[in-house]
Amino acid sequence: MSWETERLTEFVVALSRFGTAELVAERGVERTAEALDAEVAALVRDGRVAASYGWPRIEVPEPALLAVAAAGEGDVPVPGGPPCRALAVALDDARDGVLLVARRHEPLQDAEVTLLRGLARGLAQSLQLLDVVENERALRVRSEQQALENTRLLKDLRERQRLLEALGSIQRAISHRAPLEGTLDAIVATAAELLHGPAALQLIGSDTPPDAGVWARAVADSRLHVVEGAEAAMAAPVHEQGDVIGALGVRSRAPQRTYSRAEQEILIALAENASLALTDAKTVGAMVHQALHDTLTGLPNRALFVDRLAHALNRRGAEVAVLFIDLDRFKAINDTLGHAAGDALLVAVAQRIGRCLRGADTAARLGGDEFAVLLEDVQDVGDAVAVAERIARSFRSAFTLDGHEVFCGCSIGIARGYGGGEELLRNADVAMYRAKAQGHDWAVFEPSMRAEVMERLELEADLRKAEERGELEVHYQPLVALADGSLAGFEALIRWRHPRRGIVAPSAFIPVAEESGLIHALGRWVLNTACSQAAHWDRVCPTPAGRAPRWITVNLSGLELERPDLVDQVAAALDASGLAAERLVLEITETVLMHDTEATIERLATLKELGVRLAVDDFGTGYSSLRYLSRFPIDLLKMAKPFVDGVDQGEQGAALARTIIDLGASLDLAIIAEGIELGAQLSRLRSMACEYGQGYLFARPLTVRQIEALLAQGGGLGGFQSGGALYAAGRAS
Repeated sequence: MSWETERLTEFVVALSRFGTAELVAERGVERTAEALDAEVAALVRDGRVAASYGWPRIEVPEPALLAVAAAGEGDVPVPGGPPCRALAVALDDARDGVLLVARRHEPLQDAEVTLLRGLARGLAQSLQLLDVVENERALRVRSEQQALENTRLLKDLRERQRLLEALGSIQRAISHRAPLEGTLDAIVATAAELLHGPAALQLIGSDTPPDAGVWARAVADSRLHVVEGAEAAMAAPVHEQGDVIGALGVRSRAPQRTYSRAEQEILIALAENASLALTDAKTVGAMVHQALHDTLTGLPNRALFVDRLAHALNRRGAEVAVLFIDLDRFKAINDTLGHAAGDALLVAVAQRIGRCLRGADTAARLGGDEFAVLLEDVQDVGDAVAVAERIARSFRSAFTLDGHEVFCGCSIGIARGYGGGEELLRNADVAMYRAKAQGHDWAVFEPSMRAEVMERLELEADLRKAEERGELEVHYQPLVALADGSLAGFEALIRWRHPRRGIVAPSAFIPVAEESGLIHALGRWVLNTACSQAAHWDRVCPTPAGRAPRWITVNLSGLELERPDLVDQVAAALDASGLAAERLVLEITETVLMHDTEATIERLATLKELGVRLAVDDFGTGYSSLRYLSRFPIDLLKMAKPFVDGVDQGEQGAALARTIIDLGASLDLAIIAEGIELGAQLSRLRSMACEYGQGYLFARPLTVRQIEALLAQGGGLGGFQSGGALYAAGRAS
């Protein structure tokens, strides 16, 4: 069980000890503040502050809290200090409940926001449960009042005793939640016995009742209707949660039959008990459904899924498989387009998954952007793989959200066998992580994967503390003007010096950072560090007169490009460092450009308005067309290393590199050749008029100290004519 799940469980259990909505609200708000280390918290329901924490009772800032509840966030006064930013989340209940918190020391992190939403759901469920209990009490009170009224009727009729016994039996069946069909049969039988004629309970939409006329009038007018004479009959309306859904009727062919006031009251009483039974059954059914289903998608939730999985495993001779499905890029879509679009995406995902399943399969939403599928009677793993591939293929088509075409892939883990349900689900989860790490649509669980997941979790935990421990460094690889060998700039590259693992390769920790969301903090740190360092070098060792100013390039991941606040972060880094915007080059991979093309163009255009330059990294390895490339506001193309490797391997390899260089010239884009390692490659690229290059022939990525030593020696000007000069000097320093 995760930390958040334990906290939520403790929260719900703690609230279950209190018997009134007022106490549950007060304690829920107090425990929410404690769980999130917040100075103040409040619950708004029905347009007023129902409970608060952190303010004296006479000083609760109700107008400010109501404003934050309506807006979703805002500033609220906090005793003993300045106002704090408050975050509000909806309880999703019928009374417009909103739970909000504010704390002084730091904003809520993503995990804490998730916990806050979970606490809000737990508080809503506790309050709703109390409402249900109050309703049940009201139903029981009404039943008792009806029983008293029945007792009075029995004094006027010889059959009153039998009526009391019958109604008592019916009401006990209702309170004990006996099967609904049996309770309704007992009501009809009692009506026939006490009113001396055939009786029937007819609901709207069913077959024609014994007397359609009187039944129809009772339903239409929602009151008792009586017909006397040769074809005597009467009917009383039956309700479900206040709505008329049918009528309880009785008829007689006895000559000149009349129904006394007492008999009419008997039928009304029996109809009311039928209403109580139907309403109680629907209420309980709705509660059970809500407890076992996801309210957004309507799919079974984790509890129901695990229960069905356990039943499937207990059936003798049946082998099952579980698919664990995790959405790719959901958080970025949710943050960019808003929570309403995120919810719409989850609903659309649930529908697509459902269309890919077999008749007996069960899909469920486990929470967040995680789904699961139970496959029964699986003959071999190929059956499960076939379903997984159908699901993965269905995700390759765009989702349309509020007029936007959005692509959202998925990673699927597959586990099969006879073991325990929770274990099978965990194994599928582990396999999903393998699929995501390898960039595959799906993976089948193998026991060795558990160790890999533990290693990945440990790496993530260490990475979360790496910056504050000072383990992260930025190294800088020189960018060289190939025509004269002068220093044109640097590429900033992050390095992690782990105290136990040593130097951790970026290829090992960057995917973990992207998967966990840490990439945003890492990217911001590299951007700020690189801008500050470049500005510092300009001050202590400015570019010689007559030379173009040195530039610094910083890589952006696809997830960073999707953040709504990326432009603000870049602007803040430039302002804080004092670096001129045109000196900063942001690198984006070619494949990233092809996701959500229109949104990408808009984001890049906004970055260009700051004055920064944009480069396409690893150009040639993706699948962008010239039409797409011409639409992007790009300044530089970085030719991928495989093309550089081929320039001295024959005319075909050279032709590919020349095509990219010519493409850059036609689009007025500068070309940077990546990974130059041989003098022959350098000579061939110069002959093709390639403007810039980088690679081990010139220098590996260097530390700040090594770069400063080179700048102090004249910045390597002309030192790259034959290659290797800067690297040698860098090692010596």
